[in-house]
Amino acid sequence: MTAGRGTGDGVVLITGAAGFIGSTLVDLLLAQGRTVVGLDCFESFYPREIKERNLAQARTSPSFRFVELDTRDREGLRALVDEVRPAAIVDFAARAGVRDSLADPWLYIDINVRGLQNLLAAAAGAGSAFVFASSSSIYGASPRLPFREDEAEGRPLSPYGATKIAGEALVHAHHAATGLPIRIARLFTVYGPRQRPDLAVHKFAVRMLRGEPIPLYLEGKATRDYTFVGDTADAFVRLVDSGADDLTVNLGSHRPYSNLELVRALERALGVTASLELLPAQPGDAPATFADVSRARETLGWEPRTSFEDGLAAFRRWLLAERG
Repeated sequence: MTAGRGTGDGVVLITGAAGFIGSTLVDLLLAQGRTVVGLDCFESFYPREIKERNLAQARTSPSFRFVELDTRDREGLRALVDEVRPAAIVDFAARAGVRDSLADPWLYIDINVRGLQNLLAAAAGAGSAFVFASSSSIYGASPRLPFREDEAEGRPLSPYGATKIAGEALVHAHHAATGLPIRIARLFTVYGPRQRPDLAVHKFAVRMLRGEPIPLYLEGKATRDYTFVGDTADAFVRLVDSGADDLTVNLGSHRPYSNLELVRALERALGVTASLELLPAQPGDAPATFADVSRARETLGWEPRTSFEDGLAAFRRWLLAERG
């Protein structure tokens, strides 16, 4: 890793800014007095009205500008980046979801690879540092736990994971060809307020509150490294400001929980008892994720600070407020 540049007082452009993690990062940067441009196309993976609520606080700030734009619009994207000249671009603009990618891999490749290429070209042209949100899905079903950044084998279990591997390769290619400063964050099951409705913590909690059974694949034995969204946003601020020229880090809690343990923790948080439906493993699902976060600790001074119980309590408060 060699020294690059941080943002200083420069503009930060965030793609996928209306999403769960993107909007949380927007709010954190604005609270720190930064100038932020948010970009989102309101892709239909989940309802626009949810994403609009995510942006409500940011839209009240004079330091925030929002642009509705698809990263697949190459000319529109280049024009925006050339106008804004951001010090850093943080890219969350991806089609998410392991299981949906099995049904429509073409859409995932179109958004997660073609759209990313457009953004990288624009970033290189503007001299922006590039922070890319990758995924623990790139590790596939590796039996070597915890996952270390240099041990990824390039054997994903889903087209979604494959697009993140391709994305990382594109990011590195632009760095090699143009000197683009790059920072890659591999995210491990982020949860907390604003979490997407398809993800386990949110989905399980809603089903429990409705009295509906919870399907637990691999009979609840699959484990995930759950990371609180506030800790994740803090790590992205550090990546933006790090000045690193070429850095890849895991962002996880370094404490995996089984899906059955998750349900029991949600029972305590929500004060309800879950009905369980134990099922065999599903295609595309990794049996375990577990992040070694020592590199993030050493290079960014970052630690996951929110306990699982405190994170679930924050999620519960948000969920109940959302439900009225």
